[in-house]
Amino acid sequence: MNEFQLIQQYFNASNLAFDQDNVVKGIGDDCCILKLEDNQQFVMSLDTLVEDVHFPKHASAFDIATRALSVSLSDLAAMGASPVAFTLGITLPNADETWIKEFCEGLSAVAMEFNMPLIGGDTTKGPCLVLSLQVHGVVEQGKALTRSGAKVGHNVYVSGPMGDGAGALPFALDSTKIFEPGGYFHQAFYRPLAQVEFGKSISAYASSCLDVSDGLLQDAGHICQASHLAMNIQSDLIPLSAELLEEHGAEKSLTYALTGGDDYQLLYTAQHCEKGICIGEVKEGDGVYLDGEILSKSQRIKQAGFQHFN
Repeated sequence: MNEFQLIQQYFNASNLAFDQDNVVKGIGDDCCILKLEDNQQFVMSLDTLVEDVHFPKHASAFDIATRALSVSLSDLAAMGASPVAFTLGITLPNADETWIKEFCEGLSAVAMEFNMPLIGGDTTKGPCLVLSLQVHGVVEQGKALTRSGAKVGHNVYVSGPMGDGAGALPFALDSTKIFEPGGYFHQAFYRPLAQVEFGKSISAYASSCLDVSDGLLQDAGHICQASHLAMNIQSDLIPLSAELLEEHGAEKSLTYALTGGDDYQLLYTAQHCEKGICIGEVKEGDGVYLDGEILSKSQRIKQAGFQHFN
């Protein structure tokens, strides 16, 4: 099967390249065409995922697909945006039709849940599996959430439990461990729920926001840097799931929550918010404080989340 046959049979299927109101033209031409309403702004984000870096090589095609699209979609949630569509660049070692069919089924499961069709991309052959997904969304003009709006005296919130992504990683990396398909940690790693509706619901009063992908402390630092302020996070306020605590214990669970990443919950600031869980406050200064103590350089290195080339 050549590249064009593969695209037509699998990626241009009706359960993946379906109609959406903002899509004028999808797969089939040199470019896709999207339309916006007068009061909308266009937002987009690009993620690249490499086998054995962002997902285990031994994972199923379905799980690789759901993870890839879910974590990419989380960037739209962090901006308070509504998903519109996505494009996919995929590098494959070979054109295994069974694998590709299962992969497209995984993409479709997430795409249909969020009404976000595939509208284009590129397919190439290469030495290992690499996925590049660009997600497109819309937000009401001037209402996009950013990292730079935190204000002194505002509270710091998270949208849900932290540490589950890192707690799931030992299961994901070791193919001999019991990793029940559809179980709690399987879902946490391979299909983390992008907080799209939550992001839209806080857009009216959140002053800053991002999704926690690289670790709570590291990502909190991104808001501090962009807003030129400091944060104090209270470790005893950080929500931990019963499943995480039961599997890993209190001490390791907190470490996972602070530095593990891969949670894809939203971290945001607001003067007051009835949604989410308050874990701290914004203050004058620079950097992230944990339980009132500024993290030293050695602590920041030790407790930093994931970074490429480090």
